[in-house]
Amino acid sequence: MNKYIFMLVCMMFLCSCSEEKHAPVTDDSSIPGQVTNVRVDPLPGAVKLTYDLPAGQNLLYVKAECLINGVMRQVKATPYVNNLTIEGFADTQTYTVNLYSVNRSEKVSEPVEKQVKPLSPNFREVFKNIQLQEDWGGVSVLFENPNEADLAIIMNYVDNDGFWDHGETFYTQSLTGKVTLRGLPPKEIKIGVCVRDRWGNLSDTLIRDLTPRFEKELDRSKFRGMYLPGDASIVAGWGFELWWDLNVLGDQGLATVNDGTWPPTVTFDMGTPQGALISRMKLWQRVHSVYEQQAYGDRYIRKFEVWGSMNPDLDGSWDSWTLLLDGEMIKPSGLPVGINSAEDIEAFWNGNDVSDFPLDIPYVRYIRFKCKELWGGMRTQFISSAMCLWGQEPSDIED
Repeated sequence: MNKYIFMLVCMMFLCSCSEEKHAPVTDDSSIPGQVTNVRVDPLPGAVKLTYDLPAGQNLLYVKAECLINGVMRQVKATPYVNNLTIEGFADTQTYTVNLYSVNRSEKVSEPVEKQVKPLSPNFREVFKNIQLQEDWGGVSVLFENPNEADLAIIMNYVDNDGFWDHGETFYTQSLTGKVTLRGLPPKEIKIGVCVRDRWGNLSDTLIRDLTPRFEKELDRSKFRGMYLPGDASIVAGWGFELWWDLNVLGDQGLATVNDGTWPPTVTFDMGTPQGALISRMKLWQRVHSVYEQQAYGDRYIRKFEVWGSMNPDLDGSWDSWTLLLDGEMIKPSGLPVGINSAEDIEAFWNGNDVSDFPLDIPYVRYIRFKCKELWGGMRTQFISSAMCLWGQEPSDIED
């Protein structure tokens, strides 16, 4: 029994200590003075308030309160700065903001009322300029995000039962970009796209009827590496078969020999007798946790060319080849080499999708890949964990 009494006394002691921690820092019953000379700078979906602090008030913080979408938003700033920013406005209406000074006894001043009017929020401005278009195996949204705001692009479609189905949500802070909802059948489908910000504000929905272009992943089991005069040598232990097996988590793939030859090219046969129309390509860097810090750097492919032929000359000349794509591996954030965002690291692991093959390119059987620029520069070899291709063969159209 004594043990339980002792535990009860300890708990009461701890509770009393906890209550003392929440007491005001000082015992000052005076009401602090107000902030003065309040200036308002409207921002996209936000306002910045700059003010003069009351002198000698033993301030703890300044707070602003504003009713936004039925929710009282509160923002605090320390007395070591003379401004604060309220974010998350969904429109350009006029709002009332109340500013308070709070001292270390948590006494609150009388409010200073200010009328504010934010600029058009980023999610609305991005929505104004989005383009919704047909793509290979799905539909794409092209967007411009000049303020690099943290946004979500939401794509929905009407399913076979006539109900709206959530397709996919893409998160981005990129300046410009393209996001694609894939896996859709090549028949007319109703697509909707809207933009949401991190405060849950949602734009209108752009709705269009679009018909995705048929594509399939080309059968990599038919691919065969080949060598033409002028092609790069492959590092021992690396090779075409490892490039195509999509085992991106293993430290393997295709690596050319660093022998000073530039630009390095490699050639392979897709094994399609009637050729294939290439729709897109996906490339992975050297995907391994050890090399994550080197993402978009080192010997990883940045700019490249994809050439195709149905019947190439075996002397290594380029006369029998057609340029299919002058491509670039796009870094989602656009940040300088050596600085990567969370979006960049996600793309490092998931691979970079290249879907800009022109629609008027010919059917080809043989592919010649030329690396023109590395993210890290300097060296004359490239390393890639995996590569795969999508497209269509003539038999796909006939069916």
